[in-house]
Amino acid sequence: MSKYLTEDLAIEILVRLSTKDLARFKCVSKTWRDLINDRGFLERYQNISPAKFVSFYDKDLYMLDVESKRPAITNPLKLDFPLDQSMIDESTCVLHCDGTLCVTLKNHTLMVWNPSSKQFKIVPNPGICNDSNILGFGYDPVHDDYKVVTFIDRLDASTARVFEFRTGTWRDSLRIPKPDWHYRDREGTTLDQYLYWIAYRSNTDRFILCFNLSTHEYQKIPLPVYNQGVTCSWLGVTSQKLCITEYETCKKEIKVSVMDKTGSSWNKIISLSTSSFISVLDRIYDYDVEFVSLTKKNDLVVTFTGYKDVVDMETEERMKTKVFLYNTRNETFEQVQFCNSLPGLRFLLECVETPKITNRIFT
Repeated sequence: MSKYLTEDLAIEILVRLSTKDLARFKCVSKTWRDLINDRGFLERYQNISPAKFVSFYDKDLYMLDVESKRPAITNPLKLDFPLDQSMIDESTCVLHCDGTLCVTLKNHTLMVWNPSSKQFKIVPNPGICNDSNILGFGYDPVHDDYKVVTFIDRLDASTARVFEFRTGTWRDSLRIPKPDWHYRDREGTTLDQYLYWIAYRSNTDRFILCFNLSTHEYQKIPLPVYNQGVTCSWLGVTSQKLCITEYETCKKEIKVSVMDKTGSSWNKIISLSTSSFISVLDRIYDYDVEFVSLTKKNDLVVTFTGYKDVVDMETEERMKTKVFLYNTRNETFEQVQFCNSLPGLRFLLECVETPKITNRIFT
């Protein structure tokens, strides 16, 4: 760095700057460029940077700052989608890794896209012909490569197809003969070099399918014992650990559990009744939890959708959507307002901008 500024101090200053500023500072010198592109700097930047949610609303993708000081999101950031907007709709899946998004398109091709740098690349269809094939997007540290993973189901087996950005090609990898399970969601959760999906045979027979991006091997991880009968569940990451959020419809209760590093046990960290979220006047609607996510600050974002079965009401009036942010530190919650019109808003995932331009992806 210099005799006046140590590298450690420079890092602490740089990680607090915007991605636009860092893009300029990488031009200062080769030393600064290498420092900002370093994997350790990237991880430090992501750890202290605020996370935002990518959401689908009114036929566009938006970036929402749900944990801002103001609970009202009056000016959501509309993302400058690089293709025709007709290529995405409410069924679009979005995955995230190191500030880059992987987006499914209507023709079953995929697009990787960095909204900060505006770079994008089309990934050819690996053989997907419907909207049920699971997907994952992550970083393989062993081979220093980013990868997209999907499972192509046949009558006799399910084959993992892996797109390696290093070679720019899909290749068949893991083959699972006659799997007898289905998946909770298409989108895989990324942590370290692993992808995770909730799989189930029935409401009482569920597990997590874990795929290693480096070895292309898989394993089954048991879910928390006390949650085996729950069907509404979401995977996430908190404090660099895998977590699962479960909503028990009968008890109207949300539970969050964190898996230890060995993958052998779970620790329940949150147990929350949702009955207090909905006011008495609103209880004429039959509300249920549609989406739950544990944020970087360990707060909960909870989306409720309520229905009122009245024949002579307009369709829009029969349905209500409410979003709440629950602060786990002081056990308080507040309603999040979004442009005075929440119906149609769909949270997709939490993501963090990154200053690193992943040249491995876009070259």
